[in-house]
Amino acid sequence: SSGINAECPLRPGPQIGYTISSVLLVSNLAECIASPDALFVLFGVYGDVRRVKILYKKPDTALIQMNDPISAQQALLSLNGVVCGDKKIYVSYSIYMEVQMPKPTDEAQDLTKDFSDSPLHRFRKANSKLRENVYAPSPCLHLSNIPCEISEDEIRDLFENIGTIVNFRFLTSDRPDKKMALLEFTNTSAAICGLVQLHNKEFKTDTGKQYLRISFSKAGFIQK
Repeated sequence: SSGINAECPLRPGPQIGYTISSVLLVSNLAECIASPDALFVLFGVYGDVRRVKILYKKPDTALIQMNDPISAQQALLSLNGVVCGDKKIYVSYSIYMEVQMPKPTDEAQDLTKDFSDSPLHRFRKANSKLRENVYAPSPCLHLSNIPCEISEDEIRDLFENIGTIVNFRFLTSDRPDKKMALLEFTNTSAAICGLVQLHNKEFKTDTGKQYLRISFSKAGFIQK
């Protein structure tokens, strides 16, 4: 039977007096992603992150304020239940409508960070086409903005300390100065760590600097 009680709890429909929050409660975080900067990068795949607060007495739990409810829902649906570092991430809507910045007298000031003015937001442009290419975590990463002089071996060297790479392939690109590639790990956990650690990595080139862009691949694996 289809009634109110049968409705999926992860996608609450509009109800009288009910507002979907832009703030997410995220718990059971692995140590490698339990920091404001790491969560900014990971949740920033699904929408622009405004603030992140690691809870003082629960360092594996965080409040994450997204830019809007749509971004919050996209992050929740994509990341809830995903395993990272042998821990399953739990994502739910928070009862709070915003993440408060700490007072000057509060302990652990560095556990809360405001990213509103960060130049690293992926969706700064209105109606960004990037939203059409947002996918749930998988073992396969999509790399872009790679300088033309960077080789496969150099990219593998960057990522091999994070996990075992099972496949790699350059993609055809209409920009000769900016290459794209797919890189596949043995598991999703390694891919998450790779994205968090190396997204926006700086490459020095003959013409200046380029920054590596990383997202999760649509395919989830590289076809042979």
